[in-house]
This record gives sequence, C-alpha cells and structure tokens, in this order.
Amino acid sequence: MNANDAMLTALATAQTGSTVADAAPNAPASASFDLVLEAVAGSALGSSGTPYTLTISAIDLTAVSQGWPTRTLHQAFDAACGWELSGAGPDYRCTQTVPVPVPGGGPGGPLAGHTLQCVASLVSQGAQIASIIHSDPFVLV
Repeated sequence: MNANDAMLTALATAQTGSTVADAAPNAPASASFDLVLEAVAGSALGSSGTPYTLTISAIDLTAVSQGWPTRTLHQAFDAACGWELSGAGPDYRCTQTVPVPVPGGGPGGPLAGHTLQCVASLVSQGAQIASIIHSDPFVLV
C-alpha cells in the first residue's frame, strides 16, 4: 500500500459480539446487531493523527429508501481510534465494531423482512484520502 493512502477493506453485518458475517444479523430475536468495518493505511499515514470522517448509512433495498439515520464518526489515524501495525509489514490496520440498534426496538419492527445494505466512506479533511465500501445485502427479522 502507498505510505500515504488508506482504504476500507471490509464491511459486514454480524450478530452482536461476533465478527462472523451474518445475512440475518439480528436473528432469531435481537434488538441490535454489529457492523464490523476493516481498513488499512500506509506506513506514513497509519499513526499520523490525520483526521478523517467515517460515514455509515443504510439503504432499505425493499422499500428503496434510507434504512435509518446516517452515522458520522470523526476519527483520526492513531492508536486511540484503533489503528495498529499490521504485523505483516510497515502498514497499519484497523477493525471497528459499530453497534446498530434495530429500528423500531427489535424484531418485528418496521423493517422486519426488509433487505438492507450498508455503505461506509472514509474521507480525510480536504478529501485527499477517500474510500468507500458496501456490505452484502442482509435481512432484518
């Protein structure tokens, strides 16, 4: 990876507390689930403290509408935000778990049976670094 670049590499839904991708992450009857986001950054950027914005949104593919309110997280390339040396070289990696409450309070809510897809973007100040990724489609129960 270029020393001054970063890229989102994975975005998956999982049952709360798990890192295994799940196509029905709140089944059988949970009021929340997790989004697991992975990213990499080059050797010069990974511990630089450079600020960026991580934006996470959801699209309701069934209703062709916004799934729930967009989350905007202001972060930086540093250890406090989870960036650590990859162990396989001079690059950095970051894995974050973002808890998501199921709209409507849990199973059987307004999105039960709907297929959704999450989208995440990482954009640095000045947009010199930009990366976007989407999850596989998933169903809420």
